[in-house]
Amino acid sequence: MVIYTKKTYDNKKGYLYIPVIWREEFNIHSGLEVGIDCYHDSILVIDKTLTREFKQIISNKGYLTIPFELRQKLICNSFQIIIEQKDERIILAPK
Repeated sequence: MVIYTKKTYDNKKGYLYIPVIWREEFNIHSGLEVGIDCYHDSILVIDKTLTREFKQIISNKGYLTIPFELRQKLICNSFQIIIEQKDERIILAPK
């Protein structure tokens, strides 16, 4: 199931807060390393696949910092947060 949230990610801030409900459902906890990939300089995929181009650690309050190098690649500044429950991943798509 795909969930189109009403939440957004602002690329100027550089971090994404992952709510507790999604962290629990996807078994994402503080200190866990997650993978991040960028497609077409506009879509970000975040999941537990560590073969992705970038890797980051989840903070103790559920924050994930998007690497500066990756943020510079993105052609948009505002993204809609989409949840793919089946594949346990978070998608950031241009708004």
